[in-house]
Amino acid sequence: MNARNPTGMETVTACDLCGGRGFELFTLLHGAFSGRTFGIQRCESCRLMFVSPRLTAEENLRLYSQDYFEGRGFDWSVNYALLERTAIERRRESLGIIAKIRALRPGNDLSVLDVGCGLGDLLIELRRAGYRDVTGVELSEHAARVAHERSGAPTYVGELLNLDVQEQRFDVINATEVLEHVRSPAAFLQRVAQLLKPGGIFVYSTGNADGLYARVLGKRWPYLVPEGHLFYYTPNTLRRYYERVGLTTLDVHTLPRATRRAVMRAEDEIAGAQLRYVGQSSKGIKGAIFSLAGKFSYAHAGRLVTLAVGKYALPIGVKPKD
Repeated sequence: MNARNPTGMETVTACDLCGGRGFELFTLLHGAFSGRTFGIQRCESCRLMFVSPRLTAEENLRLYSQDYFEGRGFDWSVNYALLERTAIERRRESLGIIAKIRALRPGNDLSVLDVGCGLGDLLIELRRAGYRDVTGVELSEHAARVAHERSGAPTYVGELLNLDVQEQRFDVINATEVLEHVRSPAAFLQRVAQLLKPGGIFVYSTGNADGLYARVLGKRWPYLVPEGHLFYYTPNTLRRYYERVGLTTLDVHTLPRATRRAVMRAEDEIAGAQLRYVGQSSKGIKGAIFSLAGKFSYAHAGRLVTLAVGKYALPIGVKPKD
């Protein structure tokens, strides 16, 4: 539940995860793009972190124009104008995601939905890897059009909540750096659960607010971008979300040894690639920090970087089999 005001901002009055109404202010942040002041709140009951006050849905949608995808939006690290310059790292990220999928669900005879497909990098690599049943959905009409042109895969425009694929269901749903952007994680993950086949998996990447990197930096954690990053998760809050929507939790550390190692190597590749291309795209101190971390991960220390940002601790969602 949200209370609106005439300035294009709204106040969240109930926690999206537990419904609680008691919040503590973590910090106030200034939005460099919008010029507005945002609060980062933490629910006193379940400890979910979220932005309030935040932009209204209408104002939020305006953030994702073509300018956003060309490095002129609220997050400079999203700059597809540098597509060629960052192509190697973006391909490595996609190959890491595919390696993670293969470790968890071997074989190419899978249907895969990429949520927030951007300009289609993962869709391209999935097809190159032999996956034929590949679909994308993207909020930005501009990005969705480019993704379809580049990959040839069916690409829908809009939010996952409104995705109309009739009776089609998916073995794998991927969401790379998407969960932090959604306005209601409960509604988003409920739709994920509906669209997964029994035994299907939900794979993703997002910031871990309980990771060492986040805890050490505190209010200076670069992931705190309140104009567009509306929610910040811990492994525990994600587990609670999965339980709420009917997904079971798969903890990487409980997997068989060979599978666990394959997933961890994939996470190393994903995290390292993300750090390096964000470092190339971002300006100022954020770019410098990410570039340094990216170089560190190149120096045979990728596992340490992934451990520091807390990627391994984030649970995977699984649709129970009938």
